Amino acid sequence: MDPTININDQSDRKLDENYIYGRWGIYQTVQAAIVFYNILPTAFQLLIGVFIGYRPAFQCLPRSEFENQTFNTNGSFIAYEKCHVRLVNNYTSKDTASLIKYTACTNGYEYHLDKESTFVTEMDLVCDQAYLGELVQTLIMTGQLVGAAFASSLSDKYGRKTVHLTSHLLTLALGIGVAFSPNYMVLAILKFILGVVQQGMVMTNVVLGLELFAEDKRFYSEAISLICWATGLVIMSGIAYLMRDYSWRYLQIVMTCFSLFSLLQYWVQDESLRWLSANGKKDAVEKVVRKVARWNKVNYEDLKNIVDKRMASTEQNTQKVDDKETTTENTQQGKLAVEKYSFVTILRNRRIFLISLIIWFTWVTNTFTYFGMTLTSTSLAGNRFLNFFLSSFAEYIAVIFEYSMLHCLGRRTISIVFHAVCAVSLASATLLSQFSGGNSNLQMASVVTTLVGKAAITGSFSILFLFTPELYPTNLRNAGLGFSSTFSRLGALISPFVGTLAEEVPWAPGTIFSGMCFIVTLLILKVPETRGVELPQNLKELEELYNKNRRSWQRNKSRKLYKAVHLKLQGDSEDNILK
Repeated sequence: MDPTININDQSDRKLDENYIYGRWGIYQTVQAAIVFYNILPTAFQLLIGVFIGYRPAFQCLPRSEFENQTFNTNGSFIAYEKCHVRLVNNYTSKDTASLIKYTACTNGYEYHLDKESTFVTEMDLVCDQAYLGELVQTLIMTGQLVGAAFASSLSDKYGRKTVHLTSHLLTLALGIGVAFSPNYMVLAILKFILGVVQQGMVMTNVVLGLELFAEDKRFYSEAISLICWATGLVIMSGIAYLMRDYSWRYLQIVMTCFSLFSLLQYWVQDESLRWLSANGKKDAVEKVVRKVARWNKVNYEDLKNIVDKRMASTEQNTQKVDDKETTTENTQQGKLAVEKYSFVTILRNRRIFLISLIIWFTWVTNTFTYFGMTLTSTSLAGNRFLNFFLSSFAEYIAVIFEYSMLHCLGRRTISIVFHAVCAVSLASATLLSQFSGGNSNLQMASVVTTLVGKAAITGSFSILFLFTPELYPTNLRNAGLGFSSTFSRLGALISPFVGTLAEEVPWAPGTIFSGMCFIVTLLILKVPETRGVELPQNLKELEELYNKNRRSWQRNKSRKLYKAVHLKLQGDSEDNILK
């Protein structure tokens, strides 16, 4: 098919020169579907530990010579507890028995689930080995920290598709490897590496989706992504329930099979056209533009002019500064002058650094609160599968409110609203739980406010994936998102131990969560609004965004000052008249 073919009757709409793809069509729909599907395996690999690492009720396994008898023939009483066996003399009752021997569970443990149900039960990660169970989840979070730091920079340098596809293929291989782990050491190592590549998938996938949409429709990417994430957790809870009588290894294999798509991904997914144009990849750009024109049935030359203007604008705005390398290649070789940024750019640019500090703290708050609440959902009273399902389903509420607000409010405003609601909800839940005194109504109110807090932190976490990349130029965008996620792992690393803290100090987790969210609502006021602004291609455009925000803030401040002075003068005049 000739890509220069004139547009047909459905192509009467004029191309949008501000949108690098011209307009939305079949091509973007297919590419977006790939991006959204790839959210599922990232959710599975990160939170499958809720099921395969579950610790059920247990006790010491009775000795074979006594079976399950309470008393032996010598009149001694044997008590099988969680982590110890007590052997006592039986006089008149258990209360007056005297201790003879107190030993560890020498014969192993007896669980309320099958021995192969989870890796915790299979490897006896209980009692003095209990911390090893939480350590597995901490290791995958640590791997995410490493992955966010390196994968994002590699993505800005070598391309979103290259890093994403590599990470996805490794996720498939490592996920299967976890299911065949012969011992704890192998399991721990594979989980750590899996965390690295999982975060490589997440970071590149977010940016691929973001750069696919036009400015006025960009929020669709995040709203649909949140739906896919919540749907992934709901699907996982259903599959885990259906496979509850099978070994954890089978569940790991089934959930990893969702990554089989990576074997076909190279041929069906394209590199981001924004990244290609920002990096002067003329040959690759032409190939993608021809494909877009053919699939969307638009005129190739018209679309190519839009892309050429964007590339020319990038070249003109390229300037030498101390904190970047500028590479200039002969345009006859198919390359243009390209700005190269790194983490040093963030450190040396005062404005970017201060904004980044606020965003990093916001990410830490969100990961700590979200994962702290999610990972402890199965420890609540009742059916663990139902509890996780309800906790995941509550995230759809966040989707509804987020989608509604994105139509009329800015990213910064929405972030403030979600964090404020979360802070108030979790503080209320903590107070209600602490002073319920066994009152069922107060306990129910505590559960409801907790679910409201979970929905709010989900919405705030989701908006960060849209808000953060918009604050950085193209060749620093993935790195900016990656380093934000890297710092956020500090909260994720300690989130698996929230349950242990709650057992010791019940009011502590809710108090910490709500306090951190309240601080974010104050700090985020200093971050520029990005709604209605085209994604910055370079530092010059980013500076314009910051200046625009500062002028807007100064105008609002001046307007408020003028109004206050006007009211004061008006009040003085009225007083004079009365006199």
